Amino acid sequence: MLPLLKRIQNIIGSSSLLQNDSVVVLGVSGGSDSVALLHILSELFPSTKRIAVYVDHGLRPNETPTEKTLVQKLADRCSASFEYVAVDVRDKMKKEDCSLEEAARILRYQALEKVCLKHQGNAIAVGHTANDQAEEVLLRLIRGTGVTGLSGMNLQHGKVIRPLLKETKDTLRSYLQEHHIPFCQDSSNDNTRFLRNRIRLQLLPILEHDYNASIQQTLTQTAEILSDEDTLLAELTNTILPKLTTIEPEKITLSTQPFTKQPIAIQRRILDTICWKLDSKPSFVKIQSLLKLATTTEQKEVHLSAGLRAVTFNNSILFHRPSKAKGYRGSGYIPNTFSPLTLLEPGTYQLRELNSTLILRRIPFVPNMPHSPDEQLMDAEKLCFPLLLRQYKKGETFYPLGAPGKKKISRFLSDQKIPAIERHRYPLLVSNNRPIAIVGLRVDHRVKVTKSTKYVLILRFSSY
Repeated sequence: MLPLLKRIQNIIGSSSLLQNDSVVVLGVSGGSDSVALLHILSELFPSTKRIAVYVDHGLRPNETPTEKTLVQKLADRCSASFEYVAVDVRDKMKKEDCSLEEAARILRYQALEKVCLKHQGNAIAVGHTANDQAEEVLLRLIRGTGVTGLSGMNLQHGKVIRPLLKETKDTLRSYLQEHHIPFCQDSSNDNTRFLRNRIRLQLLPILEHDYNASIQQTLTQTAEILSDEDTLLAELTNTILPKLTTIEPEKITLSTQPFTKQPIAIQRRILDTICWKLDSKPSFVKIQSLLKLATTTEQKEVHLSAGLRAVTFNNSILFHRPSKAKGYRGSGYIPNTFSPLTLLEPGTYQLRELNSTLILRRIPFVPNMPHSPDEQLMDAEKLCFPLLLRQYKKGETFYPLGAPGKKKISRFLSDQKIPAIERHRYPLLVSNNRPIAIVGLRVDHRVKVTKSTKYVLILRFSSY
């Protein structure tokens, strides 16, 4: 067996990329790398079911027919099936407001995934090489990234496998030439309007000539080292994350006190993971803002991408979307609402929108009568049914028992250290259009119990 084939076989075996009975979809563009991938996998794993897929991006109509015909012939020569898929890259670019390269990449992988699903495939093989890895590391460094980005591409990511990732393009082309296997040259690879091409055609040659003749090998080795370290950080993060967070549909709550005791590297990874879990792409600046947010005792918020908001409350940060619109620009503190409820008489009332129960009892007053801390007492003769339970209105005031004069309800709640996002949990009880209690917190001075009180209304409010 050729040394090249032996190396690739060892990588596939040691990383469990393929089995002899696998169904594997191969992205074959007709270029040297993907053609080598098709031939090498057919040589090493002839008992696999292989589907060579040519994806037409609609960008090079003069070259596409030749490439398609070549891939179809090569697939037949390698005893592989062939499928052709056309995608509209320019339309995707307009709709998603992304670059031509990004649109092409997204559609290419989507096409391969659809074919894989159709054939119940085990893997999607692509022809990335060590040269591509070096370019990718530089590309990510230029655009800005962390350890995960600088670790480059993985041998396997989900169903996508890259068996040629440690081989150079020159090695693969030599293999094709020795075996008289034809391949095509993609003209777009020479277009320097694309950053990746400028890195390959301009930046890497300068680095090789003037700084390090083995720069590509250095970059791939660095990526491998960082990949191992990234794996360790990911494992540590995944162990710690469940202990610090409460995960609910569409939102995650992070406890800040134990979070800030973690090493800063783990803190960054936790925040990064939370953002990705909620489909928001984090940046260095946003992560720095979140780190600062975790140390504040004030009510603050950070606006993240895709409409995600991070807001502080009760020694926690709540990550959520106040609006389903990913282009949302408003505050993360959106008050929850509940429907006003008329209370015709004493009794038990289920407040389903608040996940709470309200119990009202009217009994004769006895001086020093015992009551639990979660009960509020009011002079029953200073109010009258029906009562109304509702949200407080902007600017509304009441006379809090034990405090001098009247106060805005919003200010009172702020003084009680109740964050805006939690204030809906404390409804207002009203009699004759006059506030008589903030349920669960404080009664109004005007309905307080005195020595002359004959009957009391006992209010008990509990969550379930």
